Amino acid sequence: MTIHVARPPAPQGAAIRGAAARPFVLALQGFVCDRYTSAGMHGAMLLARAAAQRLDAPLCDVGESEPARNLGWRASLARASPYLREAAYSVGQIMRRRRLPIIFANRCAASLATITAMLRHRPDTKIVWFDAHGDFNTPATSPTGYLGGMVLSALCGLWDSGFDAGLQPDRVILAGTRALDPGESKLTAEQGVRVVAAEDGTIDGGALIAAIGGASVWLHIDTDVIDPRYLPAEYRIEQGLRPSALHALLRNIVRTSELVGLELAEFEAPKNPKQSFRAVRTLMRMIAPVLAAATQPRL
Repeated sequence: MTIHVARPPAPQGAAIRGAAARPFVLALQGFVCDRYTSAGMHGAMLLARAAAQRLDAPLCDVGESEPARNLGWRASLARASPYLREAAYSVGQIMRRRRLPIIFANRCAASLATITAMLRHRPDTKIVWFDAHGDFNTPATSPTGYLGGMVLSALCGLWDSGFDAGLQPDRVILAGTRALDPGESKLTAEQGVRVVAAEDGTIDGGALIAAIGGASVWLHIDTDVIDPRYLPAEYRIEQGLRPSALHALLRNIVRTSELVGLELAEFEAPKNPKQSFRAVRTLMRMIAPVLAAATQPRL
């Protein structure tokens, strides 16, 4: 039975080593940089409910759906900051209680809050960023001024978002990337970000596991890493992965590394209920290895 709470529970002592991870599901659905549609806000809650039911886990929702607004990065950040700080608080509470955060967010820019909060507790963690884009632009390099394209660079301290920057670039792995801007390509190379790009709809799984190197992982999945033939997407980048291919990659990652958390963003929920149901089912199957790992004992 899914339990809905206003906030994650307060800390109640350390978890027993080797005990079940005890997942906690978080739906982040407030405005961040939703330019053209509010479908990502709705999609976050649909996925969170499905995951909470499958895991028999509590669910906390943060933020409220509102109309999309095509704003520049400064205006988006100013409008979203109260919501993002509440999201960071919620992730921090989950981490303090040694629960495993399973997060569904409307936009990748929510990671300004979620990853910042996680790193305060697990600074050793590597970020595996499954995304068609690099999200490594800065205000100086971005061709569009879109906040969602500057997330990782802010987390790495290349510009000041107003949220703590504590992520070392060499602990970032871009996976499935196939649409890097020129400025991003230069920055990722200079900063030592590892890129395991998608080529002809596939990723070198061995290279990805080698890049992780057995480290603990935080998995970030932007749904546009999947080819748009299989999922609705605001940003359609061809030659993406099949859901089954990502399923296999996730299975191998959680077999070889400790899972610190999962966040999935940018699911554009179709208005048609049947299409929406099919898309949610596809995504739940895709991340099934992670959900299974979320209930396994920690080492």
